[in-house]
Amino acid sequence: MQDIKLSAGDIQLDYITGSKEIIQSAEIILGTRKGEFVLAPEMGLNHSNLLGKKYAEEMAASDVYEAVRQEERIKNVKVDTKVDKHNRSITLNLTADIGNDKPVEMEVNYA
Repeated sequence: MQDIKLSAGDIQLDYITGSKEIIQSAEIILGTRKGEFVLAPEMGLNHSNLLGKKYAEEMAASDVYEAVRQEERIKNVKVDTKVDKHNRSITLNLTADIGNDKPVEMEVNYA
């Protein structure tokens, strides 16, 4: 597939393909709150279990896996979380299998 290249949220006058396009697609899904995109309200990540006083790692991980499954080209994913309770932020480090020989890595931050 082919998509418009994004860099720090800005559209670049370039195209992105292959594994980089798959990573970008997953990052867009993980960066979108579920229900936020009117044209596809089922797309995105439920953020309610990621941050807040009632943070539960198992529930947050379940929500992340559910969101990543929206990108059908990702076969397997491993998620490591780093929680900063003082700043109320979380960093997700994902390692995904997209069907090529080498796993790809992504990092998504929430605050």
